[in-house]
Amino acid sequence: MTIAPAPRRPNSYWSAFEWWQDRLARAFFGEDRKDTPVLFFIDQAELKTLQGGHPVEELGTAVSSVLAWHNNPYTPVVDRCLSWRRGRQEGPPPCLPLLAAAVLAAANMVRSERGPGAPAYYTRLAEVLRPSWGGDQHDGRLKSHYEAVVVLWGYLDEWLRGQKGAHGLSTIRENPTYRKIGYAQSQALVRVSDHAALIRFFQACSLSPGQPVSGALLLRELKSWSVVNPKGLSPRLREALHSQTESHLLEPLLAALLEGWDGTSPQNHIDGGLTRLPLRLVLDEDFTGWEVRWHAETVTSVDRDSLRHPGGTLELAADAGDQAYTLSGAIPGVAQVLRTGLTARGAKTAVRLAGGREVLALHEDAVAGGWTETELLTVFERYRFLFTPSGESRIRGLLSDTGHRWSRPEAVPVPGWQVTPELRFTDESALSIALSRAGLHSIRQVPGRGVSLRNGLRVHKEWHHRSLFLHGGEPDAVVSEEFRKPGRVTVDGQVLDVPADGVVVLRGRGLAAGRHVLAAGTTEFEFYLELTAEPPEGSLAGPPSLPAAGTAGVPLGADARFLTAQGHVISIRRLQEPAWWTERAAVLCGGATARVRVPPEAVWLVTIDGYGTNVTLLRPQEPDFGALSRAAKDFWSKIVLFSLSGVPHARLWKRYREAALSQFPQGSFTRV
Repeated sequence: MTIAPAPRRPNSYWSAFEWWQDRLARAFFGEDRKDTPVLFFIDQAELKTLQGGHPVEELGTAVSSVLAWHNNPYTPVVDRCLSWRRGRQEGPPPCLPLLAAAVLAAANMVRSERGPGAPAYYTRLAEVLRPSWGGDQHDGRLKSHYEAVVVLWGYLDEWLRGQKGAHGLSTIRENPTYRKIGYAQSQALVRVSDHAALIRFFQACSLSPGQPVSGALLLRELKSWSVVNPKGLSPRLREALHSQTESHLLEPLLAALLEGWDGTSPQNHIDGGLTRLPLRLVLDEDFTGWEVRWHAETVTSVDRDSLRHPGGTLELAADAGDQAYTLSGAIPGVAQVLRTGLTARGAKTAVRLAGGREVLALHEDAVAGGWTETELLTVFERYRFLFTPSGESRIRGLLSDTGHRWSRPEAVPVPGWQVTPELRFTDESALSIALSRAGLHSIRQVPGRGVSLRNGLRVHKEWHHRSLFLHGGEPDAVVSEEFRKPGRVTVDGQVLDVPADGVVVLRGRGLAAGRHVLAAGTTEFEFYLELTAEPPEGSLAGPPSLPAAGTAGVPLGADARFLTAQGHVISIRRLQEPAWWTERAAVLCGGATARVRVPPEAVWLVTIDGYGTNVTLLRPQEPDFGALSRAAKDFWSKIVLFSLSGVPHARLWKRYREAALSQFPQGSFTRV
């Protein structure tokens, strides 16, 4: 789009505009917004807070005074932004007051006989800007030239992405229904105060940071979730959720918020301000049978705590980067807690678990390392159910209504409890109805991912390797009904024909060893194929074992992480000497190593212990960094100044360090 340049106005015209530019930049795009989604919400109350007692013109008047009302009113602001783009771009584009006015107009829209659509919006925009002459005749100019404002939203989005999170993460997305005014309208629906509630919603749906989920699916589930969990959602957002017109504006914004979420929990307080500790039951199986234990996810800013309960004191401990606490002290007995519940309080955290439960749903959790308690079920995922004799009828009814045959359950080391074999649900509506009929109100069904993997020959049973299969033993892709139309499902970009039953056999399609991407709609995930290790000619094939290249030695007690070509950090559960080693070989304690599986995407192994830092190359691959999560940046900040010398891969490690440094604004790093 070509915009004719406007004559320069005297600087006095711009003084109030520039004041608002600086105020908005500090309020919404300051360094305190680092790695958090930016919600550019503006209403009259917010404007009053921003202006404070400063003797400056109101926002609308400040913007109106610099606009060219005789032609394209937006041209002077666009000209400034074009000059900014040719320069060093040291701050956000100099159009924030105009964009704020656009959001304010959207916030001021009221339902009328003309509805909440475009005509009402441009009328509200003219009311905000209040041109000094011409009355209503400017509505047409504001509308016909509004494409210029769309361009300015693009400049702001481009700048935020170029800053790599240093001034916040962009939530600016195009809306296919309202391509022009949708930018401002979506920002006017969600306040900063809504963000914590939306994070709780993401967690309730078992979503992961950056997980590609369509905005339509997020919106559908949020509507249902908000009915039961309205606390924390602003009245404006709740109104928009149930508006046939406005709800569509939320779709790209919700997807952007999920993309920008760093995985941390919002503040979740109970018992006089203590943070709720997520303590969940885990059922794990090894060669001796079932084991039952507790798993506690780490919460923000709490690395140690002592929780008192009737049986003693439960101790929590976690190191930087850990995803779960190490539990010690008086660990509550699982059987007792399931029967009578648990209340425990510490200095920072608290636990409150209800007793008398009859049925628990369990899903696979790689961090917990076992079948872990969950309140959410979805299709095409694996589940087990733990139940008491009084809960058996509910489980039988659930399985019958979802088309499963009853199979003999297994006993677990909790008196009176049993566990079902693995189950997988395939019909969302049938699952929802079955849960309701069974009276399992503490367990909810959420929308599925659209496509998943089943069957196939997995290389390892460990939880971190669920997506690693033997070459020649490829899995099947199971596709939900909404994605079975031609062209909706691909593997490595090649379209797959989906049969009526939704099961696509991937074997025999010539897939090579290595990484593959399965996609359905906007959802995609990776799986890997690994070649089998042939025994040497003339030798007897012994028990199957992983090739040496598939494992790595990690010093016991060290902080060890794998690094990928994308800069992602994969934590390794901190290992300690087993009790028998400590008891029988006390003289040899310390300096021992353990063999751990190497994820197929890992490029480097980094270990940090009392002896220093060690960086090991696992396979050569050039860095290909995208945006890093907060946790990844935290770890890279510890090692980015660590250099290698005298080894062939020193230059490659230097390129990784340079790629990591580009993710940070100017600042200091921790040398370890």
